[in-house]
Amino acid sequence: MQMIKEDVVIVGAGIAGLATAVALKRVGVKALVLERSDGLRATGAALTLFPNAWVALDALGVSQKFTSLYAPFQSDGNEPRAVHRKALLEALADELPIEFIRFSSKITAIETQEQGDSSIVVVHMEDETFIKAKVLIGCDGVHSIVASWLGLAGLVHSGRSAVRGMAVFSKGHGLKQEVQQFVGAGKRAGFIPITNTDIYWFITSASPNNEAYLGGDPEAILREVLEKYANDLPELFQDIIKQSDLSTLTWAPLMFRKPWKLAFGNLCKKNITVAGDAMHPMTPDLGQGGCSALEDAVVLGRHIGACIAENGGLLPREMIKALSNYAEERRWRATWLIISSFLSGWVQHGGSMWGLKFFRDTIFYKFVFPKIASVMCYDCGKLS
Repeated sequence: MQMIKEDVVIVGAGIAGLATAVALKRVGVKALVLERSDGLRATGAALTLFPNAWVALDALGVSQKFTSLYAPFQSDGNEPRAVHRKALLEALADELPIEFIRFSSKITAIETQEQGDSSIVVVHMEDETFIKAKVLIGCDGVHSIVASWLGLAGLVHSGRSAVRGMAVFSKGHGLKQEVQQFVGAGKRAGFIPITNTDIYWFITSASPNNEAYLGGDPEAILREVLEKYANDLPELFQDIIKQSDLSTLTWAPLMFRKPWKLAFGNLCKKNITVAGDAMHPMTPDLGQGGCSALEDAVVLGRHIGACIAENGGLLPREMIKALSNYAEERRWRATWLIISSFLSGWVQHGGSMWGLKFFRDTIFYKFVFPKIASVMCYDCGKLS
């Protein structure tokens, strides 16, 4: 049995976890990142970074790593860019010393111990190691053990699933740098060129709660998509799907946390909090999952950094206030993102009836969606 002491422990080496570790490093705090996998996980192949994400990446000091590699595509003048998820994870990880990340580390339990007027977190590991920390931050995704410890409500099924993949054209695809989308009865599909050779594509559709998603078998997923979900899509889209790198194919239900459960739930307790999908899982209809995780990291880093500057060090009793301030700053922003994403997906998957199509094409896209899309232009601020 081994006991280790750390100032800050972050659970999960995804976008939220690595970005939070980078943010804390920028304000002078070493954080140990625990990742249950044996390496960086890049599930999802790619993601689109909107203006709010670029503000956060600027604050983290890594945006320049992408601007020369990924060209922007025009969308309401905001110039978002689609990037490889793996490239984003690696860029963030490269900002951290190798000893900051510990792979193959699975948490089995969390407890707190009172020490005078402060609280210490004790993290129990599968290898029977104990880690004592002044702060614990759960960035461990939609099935977060830290969120469960906080008592945040479980996830609900949106009634839809998403299949995603990356098509690779070794000699180049020759397409313009623009998003193409197709909306039909209960289905939305689209593709986004990322580089001259790679195209990210997705299909979201209605699905029952008990859908098996073919057990993660990529060849079975590809066959199912081509036979049942892409057969009415343009030939170009079908050709793109056929060129998919099988290792990038994923098929999963779209889950989210009910917004009122987030708005009135415990986002922090003592010196424990959550960020990213562990706090605000949402449907991908506005592409804000990764973007909001980057926001979380900057805001959390700013509050912790300010607390340290004010008190001359990382004091556990003062961290309670810092984490509470972070949670309150993020609470309503995250709640609105969940609502906006779900509403956008619900309207776009509304079906082919004349009335629904009229509302979607004439009212929603022209008047409602621009208001919703304004969430992409949020400024999370800078680090101290």
